[in-house]
Amino acid sequence: MPHTQQSSREGALFSMANVMLLIVLLLYCDGMNTETTSSPESDPVITTKKAVSKGQSQVIIEELTILTPQNIELLCNLTDLPNNPLYITGYWTKDGQEIQNSEETVNRNNEQYILKRTFRIETRDLGNYSCVFRENEAQVTFVLDVPVMKDKRDKPVVSYIGDSVVLECKLKHTPNTWNWYKANNTEKVFINVTANPLNYKILNNGTKTKLTVLNLTEEDSGKYICSAEFDIKPSVSYVQLKVMSYTEPLKPFIAIVVEVVVLVTLILLWEKCNKPQQNNSSESDVYSEQTRKLTHDESNGSENNTARQRKVER
Repeated sequence: MPHTQQSSREGALFSMANVMLLIVLLLYCDGMNTETTSSPESDPVITTKKAVSKGQSQVIIEELTILTPQNIELLCNLTDLPNNPLYITGYWTKDGQEIQNSEETVNRNNEQYILKRTFRIETRDLGNYSCVFRENEAQVTFVLDVPVMKDKRDKPVVSYIGDSVVLECKLKHTPNTWNWYKANNTEKVFINVTANPLNYKILNNGTKTKLTVLNLTEEDSGKYICSAEFDIKPSVSYVQLKVMSYTEPLKPFIAIVVEVVVLVTLILLWEKCNKPQQNNSSESDVYSEQTRKLTHDESNGSENNTARQRKVER
């Protein structure tokens, strides 16, 4: 009986070892190259590999897609250290915080220094894991997360009252299922197509999902959330919908027309108010001119009479 129990334990350990992911990351001081291998049963997928500068050194970032809870072994391999010390010190961090009791002495083995650790990844364990070597601040960061929907819209989808609109989300990996929600203040309400067949239709096609909103009203405006459900955690994105009346786009034009009409009316009123004053001024000018002519004529007549009188006297 004890021998049977021991065999069972060994079989369980062997099965667990078969489902563990082994990521071998080779970090060179010169080229900063990386190499990744994984077991056939592994669910994570390497999506992006890049190097970014950090001070005088570089940080290599590996983005891994995690679909299910699992054990994962992360391994960093540092080579070509100056002077090749017998050992160096390394440790692990999660989201920038050093993991307790993760520091260890790494002995030199064939000119290499290997730092590895096995992590159990559940929903709360997703995040950024880094292996750090204290001697030269060499660092590699593993980003563990569910698939991310990167084609998010910056602008809302615009439609009109009475029309229909199709909202779409897509992903590189096929989830267990797709769900749609409508944000209502701080809460989100599940969209039940069966209960509202006249308002909504949902079409799921593997990596894509489409929500059709029928007979739009202004109340349909808001944020719609699409959720790709995976075993470890859902991946979510959202689409903003704005429903307007057909007169809404005409409002700026109508406002401009109203302003023009008001401006023209003011101009006409101003001209009308100032026109009588101009007529009176013109009549006054004519009267003054006539008065000057009469005065001038009278003056000429007086001078002529005076001249005749002087001639008669002589």
